[in-house]
Amino acid sequence: MRLSRRSLLASLGATLTLPASAAPGSGGEIVFATWGGTEIKNLTRAFATPFQNAGGANIVFDGTGPTEGAIRNMVDSGDVGWDVCDADGYSAIRLGRTGALSAIDYSIIDRSLVTSPFAFDHGVGGYTYAYVLAYDTELYKEHPPQGWVDFWDVKRFPGKRGLWRWMNGGFEAAMLSAGAARNKVYPIDLTLVMERMKQLKPHLQTWESGAQSKQMMVDRVVGMSCIWHSRAVQLAAESKGRIAWTWADGILYPGVWVVPKNNPAGSQAFQFIASMQDAQRQMNFSGLQGVGPCNPNATKAMPASLRPMDPTQPENRAQLVTVDSTWWADNYDLAMKRFQDLLNQG
Repeated sequence: MRLSRRSLLASLGATLTLPASAAPGSGGEIVFATWGGTEIKNLTRAFATPFQNAGGANIVFDGTGPTEGAIRNMVDSGDVGWDVCDADGYSAIRLGRTGALSAIDYSIIDRSLVTSPFAFDHGVGGYTYAYVLAYDTELYKEHPPQGWVDFWDVKRFPGKRGLWRWMNGGFEAAMLSAGAARNKVYPIDLTLVMERMKQLKPHLQTWESGAQSKQMMVDRVVGMSCIWHSRAVQLAAESKGRIAWTWADGILYPGVWVVPKNNPAGSQAFQFIASMQDAQRQMNFSGLQGVGPCNPNATKAMPASLRPMDPTQPENRAQLVTVDSTWWADNYDLAMKRFQDLLNQG
């Protein structure tokens, strides 16, 4: 089964339950399924504690990883243990189509407080991130790469290339490298993308977690990589500028809150999601987690110190492709098969 982009964190964070002293609310508990690690600590500080302090239900975190399969199996079994899950936009569409998710109650959640186009029928955008080009400045001192055309040009820019094994970001980059305009990336031409990937394969190293993508750059396993912007920011700071990155032709994705069908806490889950729309809380989470907000008001009010790392800032978003989550929902399985078959070829 495909691992989520955050799945490795599950092994680092496992399950965390908020202590009883954490300002207990008056309405039972809400189980929030996420990907473990430091994300739980940051979600607690930014969202769970303020919600509880305002009298909301206690938030209990499960960091074992809400994959599509796990959510679907839980609902199919009739033994639903999660109330809110951290998912991808295309997963919200796919799971919604199978009846595994409750439709979002937009009488409780304010659709206008969700950056377009991340208000889905079965999911609510909660934060944003982008796939960006990161590169080693020491390897490319004379002529640093400017975009995905250079990423594919291994003659002018020798060295290994890093891409996420599970396709997102890399497929859009392949389209851009072949000359597609930002507003013409979708529908993705799978035949063209596979040709581009076949050309790159002798130089390709795939990564399966954010930590791995970072380490590959630090250890010079790859000279360039398509990675999450949050990791690129960390690399630039920790390497003291040896690793640089650019917003140019990055790809904007949402992190999405979904509610499994027949969740134990019922509509309280939507009340919690509504509370996470608060602009200040989203800005706090951006500062803690290194991601962008999904509330346009948070974008406008973002502190100057965080704006260079926020993909939703107008000057940054203008350089990005916005993911077509419906295309991925429609084509994910076919795209996955073709890409994995290519990677597994001798």
